[in-house]
Amino acid sequence: MDFNAHKMSIIRLFNQDQVVGIGFLVSEHYALTCAHVVAEALSIYSTTQSRPKGEISVDFPLLNGTNKFSARVICWHPESPLEDSEEAIEDIAVLKLDQLPASAHQTRLILSENIANNRFKVFGCPRKVPFGVWATGVLSEQNAKQWFQLEDTKVTGYGIEPGFSGSPVWDEKLQGVVGMVVAADRKRETTKVAFMIPTKILVKAWVDLESIVIRTQEIEKPVKPRLSPFRISCLEQEKKDLEEKIRNIFNQMGFHDPASNEYKNLKKITEEYFSDLEKIENKLSSF
Repeated sequence: MDFNAHKMSIIRLFNQDQVVGIGFLVSEHYALTCAHVVAEALSIYSTTQSRPKGEISVDFPLLNGTNKFSARVICWHPESPLEDSEEAIEDIAVLKLDQLPASAHQTRLILSENIANNRFKVFGCPRKVPFGVWATGVLSEQNAKQWFQLEDTKVTGYGIEPGFSGSPVWDEKLQGVVGMVVAADRKRETTKVAFMIPTKILVKAWVDLESIVIRTQEIEKPVKPRLSPFRISCLEQEKKDLEEKIRNIFNQMGFHDPASNEYKNLKKITEEYFSDLEKIENKLSSF
């Protein structure tokens, strides 16, 4: 599936004029999102057990248009009232949209057994950025809830934070959606980590996805020799040194006029450092 077509599946959910989260079309009139996003849109508790009855206002931010559409909840799995719950099937809602813009397009929902270390893209609307931004990173492993960890490996750019909930996680290798953003780690300010409910659990939450989801097998690749612990340690130190150099240069750039030669030279150096950093990150994520 073309990534541009995937972008036509993304919706924003509103509480009056405020964006409260994201969702995505999985079939012509049905979309997935998080229960806590729906709860914020309807001003109810996210742990409410009965299926909400109200109408939710949504739009398609990546289409050329400003029209809003009504959606209602047809399947509901509320958040657990227990903060340390290990229940996998929670915080999931299915919406039905009676009307759609002509150019809206359902995404490609994929169920794959092995997605760890694949790179991802995800769209969200963090606080004070209602028009939306993209975050990228690498899929990690599952936790005790069977949710996958999403790790942002970049120094700069947006990480996943509140405002990304309900967004589809686009797997760049498999060219499809492998899950839905459900939470960001807000307890540790220095981390850029979030979590994803994988397609396997979404299918269990709403059985109608069985006829929609695409099951795929990993393409076999030649076995590569694994990096030695010493080599990994060296690469991680190189990465840390480069990140420190980039931060120092950014600080220096703040003292120069953007039109000056000094500023331009520093900018050129950072671009070279970013290129080297990307090569190191690719080596680390490939093994």
